Formats: sequence, structure tokens, C-alpha cells
Amino acid sequence: MSDKEDLAQEITDPVAQLLLSGKAQTVPEAEEMYLDNCLPEVIELLKSPLTDEELGRHPLMVMLRRHGSRPWEESVD
Repeated sequence: MSDKEDLAQEITDPVAQLLLSGKAQTVPEAEEMYLDNCLPEVIELLKSPLTDEELGRHPLMVMLRRHGSRPWEESVD
């Protein structure tokens, strides 16, 4: 296993994991890939006892706001 693969396994940030694994080449690409698959995590956050203020500061929610809506979300009726 290479040092890069070892590092990718130790890092818990999903965006960093996508970059280190080579699945994404840039940070924006990795963020897009992550956001396309994070709905279960968003639901768990919304079910959590976090206040609205705490939810608003959560890194995932900040990333979602920064990127805007997902194309598939706009197509859901």
C-alpha cells in the first residue's frame, strides 16, 4: 500500500478522501461528488438535537449552501 493510500485511510474528511484516492482531481469536483451522495447524512443531521444555529455552522450544511441546489433536486416534484 502506498503512503498516499495509507493517508487516505486515516483521513476522515470525505472530500479529502476523494482527492487522495484519485476519484476526484480537484476540490470542487470532490465536493460535487460528495454532495451528490450525502442525502442520508443530511437527514441524520436534521434529525439530530442540533439547534438551527448549530446546523447552520455544520461543515456539510455550509458546503450545501455554498454549492446551491443539486440538479437532481430541482427535478424532484
